Amino acid sequence: MELQIQDLVNSIKRDGIAEAEKQAARIMSEAKEKADELVRTGAKEAAKMVEDAKREVSVMQQSGKAAVEQAGRDVILSLKKSINAHFDRLLESTVAKTLSGKELVALIVQVVKSDLVKPEEAAVELGNADFGALAETLRAELATEMKKGLEIRPVPSVPVGFRLSAKDGSSYYDFSAEETARMLAPFLNSAIQGIILSSQESR
Repeated sequence: MELQIQDLVNSIKRDGIAEAEKQAARIMSEAKEKADELVRTGAKEAAKMVEDAKREVSVMQQSGKAAVEQAGRDVILSLKKSINAHFDRLLESTVAKTLSGKELVALIVQVVKSDLVKPEEAAVELGNADFGALAETLRAELATEMKKGLEIRPVPSVPVGFRLSAKDGSSYYDFSAEETARMLAPFLNSAIQGIILSSQESR
């Protein structure tokens, strides 16, 4: 009887140990699978983070490059604008100096005698200062045209230069310093732009 009990105890122990070992093996296997899964997931997330970081750095580099290029373009445009504005002021000043005294008289005489308008229908309009200084000389130079009806009169709206207008005010040719400079500027500005561009290319 005692032996039977001992055998039963031994059998229970063997079965318990076997079951425990089996459970332990299963737990170890599941733990390993979870660990492997965590490693795989971690590796994927790490790779994604690296890719995201690379992409962000690339975007920042592109943005920085674009910003630098835009700043460079802005500086060049600003410089061109400044040079052109200065050039326009210089051009108008030079034209204003040219459209004075004998040169202005010679230009008016040439324009009037070019038959742009008929003398009997036209008027030469000068600024008050130029009219006071040049009217007598112009009357002598354009005596024939004045006999036909040409008028020479002062107008405050033409500070420098002159206008050749229809007597009724319906139209006029503007030879003021401002308008003459405006007509010349596009041609001369392109030459200035060519100088600027060629100087940049030679660097």
